[in-house]
Amino acid sequence: MMLCEKSPGKPMHVWALCMWTAIVFGLCLLSLACEAAPVHIRIQPEAIRPGMILPGMEDACVEGALRAPIFVQDRQGPKLSLNTLQVTFAMPSFASPWGHILTTGMTVGRQRIQWGPGITGGLVLSDRASLDGLTFHLVLDRIRYTQVQAGRDFATGKWLLAHRLEGQAFPNLKIGISEAIAVSGGFRMRFAHLVPAFPYYLIQHLTIKGDREQDRWTNALVSVDASVNLRDNLVAYAEFMADDFPWAMSAKGRVPYMVGGVIGIRLTRPLHLADGAPVLMTCIGELLKGAASRDPVFETSQGKRDTLDTYCSVTAEYVRINNYVYSHKNPDNTYITRTGQLIGHPLGPDAEGVYLILAANSYPGIQPGNQGQATLFFGYERHGEGAPGEPWRPSHGTGREFLSGIVETRKVLGMSAGVDILPVAVDPGQATNTDLGHEGTHTWSMTQPNASLELSLKIESMDNAGHIPGAKALEGNIAISVRLHYGHPSPNP
Repeated sequence: MMLCEKSPGKPMHVWALCMWTAIVFGLCLLSLACEAAPVHIRIQPEAIRPGMILPGMEDACVEGALRAPIFVQDRQGPKLSLNTLQVTFAMPSFASPWGHILTTGMTVGRQRIQWGPGITGGLVLSDRASLDGLTFHLVLDRIRYTQVQAGRDFATGKWLLAHRLEGQAFPNLKIGISEAIAVSGGFRMRFAHLVPAFPYYLIQHLTIKGDREQDRWTNALVSVDASVNLRDNLVAYAEFMADDFPWAMSAKGRVPYMVGGVIGIRLTRPLHLADGAPVLMTCIGELLKGAASRDPVFETSQGKRDTLDTYCSVTAEYVRINNYVYSHKNPDNTYITRTGQLIGHPLGPDAEGVYLILAANSYPGIQPGNQGQATLFFGYERHGEGAPGEPWRPSHGTGREFLSGIVETRKVLGMSAGVDILPVAVDPGQATNTDLGHEGTHTWSMTQPNASLELSLKIESMDNAGHIPGAKALEGNIAISVRLHYGHPSPNP
């Protein structure tokens, strides 16, 4: 289990900052017990007053998936998994005299979280792994802070602490920085770990100075990312992540760079479907139109329009992850969950991949998950013999830094399609409005329970399969996911 202790000799202002953070989170948790009513709170910014406490349940979600192999030679059988079981609460909002509003929220349960701009996955957190724990959100204007405390394996005391700060630096530039630490055994938690945006790397550095043994119980990662809107509908993005870096001059040439990176570009265009359009795209467009037209949010925000554009995006992405990333000299700190799922990018260490993703979706102003979508995925990957849980040793030197041993190549084809199967329409005219005592401030109890179905298919053709020269293999799997969601959609402007 994680232990909490004081760090001797810390300056007074650090203790004051830690205490202030603990008080804020404490007030948030206490306010949660006031009225966690299933209502969506619509508030005019000018109507929020300092000290207003407006808690409420924003949404709840449960998602399960059934995966099965396609080919007979695949040794794995069908697997049923619970990917998501979470509840999100809106917590107190605070307004300053200068008009800035700080909103807070918390998500509890099994969650799939992805950070960063990458389409194929995030380097620090990717939504392929399910995490059990708490997520806190703080939003101030265009700045968003997220903090995660999750159990990688509760039975053996393996935990994950992670946080992310992101914001709109300029109208066309969005930047973010993420940190995570996989901890176990004798890890001693400091109050500084709870301070929003306090760097984990700095805490680890200061802690190791006083207790070298703590280095054995902590595996830290950090990443920075940016997205640039080059022109209308054209976005370029990149992410760089470091697990371990030979900062010291004495380490250069002896210790490999345990880093990873993602770079990509995405173009999004509306498809005005008409006579003469390809049959496949017309069918996809009609499917997406039908799914969105049953969405009460669509009817409310679009005035019950009978027509809807389908949007198509084309994304090209390159991912590279060096060997030894996600591993640690202590196997308990390998960056995986209890079930062996990699928490970081699904490509894994000692590998690179180039991808082309074609996606069609309904009107992008509506929150994803409430309407249909279709995706076609192509990829070419190269994998060295490195794997999570195989740490670097001084005897390895730098010779195995990237694509070590016999390189396995994979050609990947993936397809997926999702659609709402049980949307429940709610007449906005019958929504209940409750005055909160301030002009323009009210609650709107329009809930939107729905169910969605997603079908996905993935096939991989491998050369040098299993890192055996000349060996070939063909693998594939099919997955059916069902998602039940009870939420309160935010109206479009």
